[in-house]
Amino acid sequence: MKAQRITPAIGAVIEGIDLSQPVTGAVTDALYAALLEHQVIFLRDTGISPEAHLALAESFGELDAPHPHYPHVEGFDRIVKLENDSSAPPDTNCWHTDLTFRQVQPFASLLVARVVPKVGGDTMWSSCYAAYDRLPDGMKADLEGLEAVHDLGDFRNSFPTKEQLDEAVGRFGHMVRPLIGTHEVTGAKFLNFNEAFVTHILGLTAKDSHALMTWLAGHMNTPEDQMRWRWAAGDLAIWDNRCTMHYAVADYLPAYRCMNRITVVKDRRAADRLKEAS
Repeated sequence: MKAQRITPAIGAVIEGIDLSQPVTGAVTDALYAALLEHQVIFLRDTGISPEAHLALAESFGELDAPHPHYPHVEGFDRIVKLENDSSAPPDTNCWHTDLTFRQVQPFASLLVARVVPKVGGDTMWSSCYAAYDRLPDGMKADLEGLEAVHDLGDFRNSFPTKEQLDEAVGRFGHMVRPLIGTHEVTGAKFLNFNEAFVTHILGLTAKDSHALMTWLAGHMNTPEDQMRWRWAAGDLAIWDNRCTMHYAVADYLPAYRCMNRITVVKDRRAADRLKEAS
């Protein structure tokens, strides 16, 4: 297996692995190590089947429950089928870290491109490690100890009536997370903020909270922290959702785009390490 860096901050292309065949534990261990190092990894033209996609995801840990709203691949209720065109425009064209408002934030996602437009439809990823590292020392000290409220944020748009929104808010609630996070495996610090789901900084007035969130959003929207992937059918991306943000660029309409995604909720290897330590 070879890993070719995409940018200094984030991303690598993995070569030398055939995902059309069953993979061994040694291979998935190597992919996991590459994921920790590069934060998002890509395998081109994989020819991966839904069965192999599911098996690979299960090798990383516990999978998310079937999605309550998005359709799934027939026969595979853990594989979300993301289909977009002019009749179903995407709603993820903003910088976000997946589902940070949940009590248990997902560990990783495995996304396979099935049908891609001739032009457009790229996805961008950004390193929250790099965003933290670029903070001035004084700002690092100021942010240490502050906590942010994460809630449905942009997902409110998925619930068109007051009754549906009230039910969703009651069901999902919110989570409070530190603005400076520490990765549970690498131990590295990262800036734990995303403009899609963070709605308030605790301990500040609404005015001061909004000002700080605006500054953080601008700080994190920096090309030096980012990479951009041009999809081809059969490409696979795996990203560590604990320390990255991503942005699905919605520039391809009215063309059709179809992606298959599996979300891994819990990192099996991290859990195994905790058990060994205890």
